Amino acid sequence: MLLSKATLNLLNQQLSHELNNQTIYRNIQAYFSDLDLDGWASFFGLQAEGEYDHYTHIIKYLDERNATYDINVFAYTNCKFKDIKEILHKYYATEIITTTKLYAIAKQAKEENDQGTIGWLYTDPISEDGLSLIQEQIEEEDSALCLQSEFIQGLGDNEQLNGQWIRSLNENLIKRFTK
Repeated sequence: MLLSKATLNLLNQQLSHELNNQTIYRNIQAYFSDLDLDGWASFFGLQAEGEYDHYTHIIKYLDERNATYDINVFAYTNCKFKDIKEILHKYYATEIITTTKLYAIAKQAKEENDQGTIGWLYTDPISEDGLSLIQEQIEEEDSALCLQSEFIQGLGDNEQLNGQWIRSLNENLIKRFTK
């Protein structure tokens, strides 16, 4: 069954969105690398890889459905960040937008009774742990919120203590990736 124009349009928008997310997270990774915060850099490097995995997952689905795709990548020029709090806000906001876009695809597919797209979104594994695109996105949004909350919880008025808190979280992120 061919994809409807509306569903194809939403999938193409999502395709571009995922590639743009990868670019954002690579820029954040570079920001943390410049600060010698390897845990933070590794974390956002993995987020960037995850976005690229989503991108290739969508391409594979479009190829299976013999659908054409149109990739619109926007130059990401806002690479200067004020602080980590701003970055974590951007990270969480990006994940919320991604979730919203995926649910819009699901809603359109349900309206059209497109069981193939619904099944792909909710059951087709995207990762080794067997999560679907929707399930993995829910985890990513939750991870963004948890990291943002954990970070904000430890901030105070003292710059030296804030620096120690940032390094402490950096070490915790390094430990997560070396397990």
